[in-house]
Amino acid sequence: MWNSKFIWVVVFILFACAVEAQVKVYPDPDPQNKSGFNLKSAIFKVQVIQNGKAIESFVYSSQTNFEKPEQLSDFNHWTTFEFHGKIEVCVTRLDGDISSANIYPTKHNIAPVVKKNKLRFSVDKPCKLFIDIAGMEEHPLFLFADEMEQNIPSKKDKNVIWFEAGKVHNVGLQYKVPNGKTVYIEGGAVVWGTFWCNDGNKSTVIKGKGVITTRSDERKPGPTNIPFTTVYAVSTDMVIEGVTITDPVKFCILGRSKVETKNVKLFAWYHQTDGWGGGDDSFIDDSFIKVFDDNVKLYGNNQQATNLVIYQQHNGAPFQLSWGGQSGNNCIADNIDIVKCWVNKKGGAGNSGLLNLRKGSDKFIGNITIKNVRADQGLYQLLGIGNDKKGVVSNLVLENIFINEKQSQLSYLENGASAKTTGIILTNVKIGAACFSAKDISIQGVDPNEIKIACQ
Repeated sequence: MWNSKFIWVVVFILFACAVEAQVKVYPDPDPQNKSGFNLKSAIFKVQVIQNGKAIESFVYSSQTNFEKPEQLSDFNHWTTFEFHGKIEVCVTRLDGDISSANIYPTKHNIAPVVKKNKLRFSVDKPCKLFIDIAGMEEHPLFLFADEMEQNIPSKKDKNVIWFEAGKVHNVGLQYKVPNGKTVYIEGGAVVWGTFWCNDGNKSTVIKGKGVITTRSDERKPGPTNIPFTTVYAVSTDMVIEGVTITDPVKFCILGRSKVETKNVKLFAWYHQTDGWGGGDDSFIDDSFIKVFDDNVKLYGNNQQATNLVIYQQHNGAPFQLSWGGQSGNNCIADNIDIVKCWVNKKGGAGNSGLLNLRKGSDKFIGNITIKNVRADQGLYQLLGIGNDKKGVVSNLVLENIFINEKQSQLSYLENGASAKTTGIILTNVKIGAACFSAKDISIQGVDPNEIKIACQ
């Protein structure tokens, strides 16, 4: 007869092993393709292997329907899963062999093993990865290895709007979310539509590991169509966590009040489909962005953008300060990985600098810090500041910026006749092994004494 102490030791060991080793994947949301969206990738299969057990993680696919596809990759492919402990990932290319591949961000130092049509590598902590396979530039693959989800709301809670896994749900454009409600989208659920969060004094929550899309619907350009943003609020605060947004008809996420954002994945094809914007005290953290306009709009006071992975496409800046009148102040971006720069403009004033200001502002913009940035495959421009109105731009600090390969075009600082730009500080900015210097920037109408460059 086993004594109770022995039994409890066995139970403890089994429980500890269960906690240590965990993988959660999500089901195919549309196995019979009733939606007609062709959600499943025809190019890639991904398996997550732990303790000798291989589990397939569903790989989504989205094809561009933008009128200028040469400015974009043809497809996005991505998979999301949750895990704890150490895992091995096996990627299978379904239409041919893999000659070689790189995995970004390079800071993770992941060297894949390639054999015929399979690619393998290991990870032991949450990460957002771009798997760049030689000859597959039009078919980038993204892997989002998330930590195990916490604080899942109750499906029975009357304040929760629940979208279950294994289905495509159609809520239409501008679905009204009552103030204070929680929208929960399970991993393996796809919701077609956009969410308009009604005003009120409570925060509205959009969370889960599912996908929100408006695929196959035409874009809605112009400022009057901003309310068609995928997740939008006028004055109510929002908390957005975990979800993937793809194929928006306008922006991905935009709020005029406080927007607290964590671990989102944002994809967009159309011109004028920005990534993220919020009001004063908003933040975005631990997120991935591949959109076709500005990735992050620092248009408010005390905003933060931290721990981001950005795949920069042809149009838009990683960080935009204004587009004709906004006023960002006391904002910071920290720990940013730019894993790809797909920008092929021919120079001159553009809107694709790491820190950019276009169409100016007659309001004060300043006290902006961008630091600890790694551009793994080059950068279009470090700075693109066109201060062409009567405003003041002051105290722009860029520090610890490492641009691998090259800056495609000269940075620029330009002032209009009545504008003023002061206090530009560049510290430890490097292009390859060389320090950023005065020859890497074009200056017009700005006092050169207002630019301080220091490099170790």
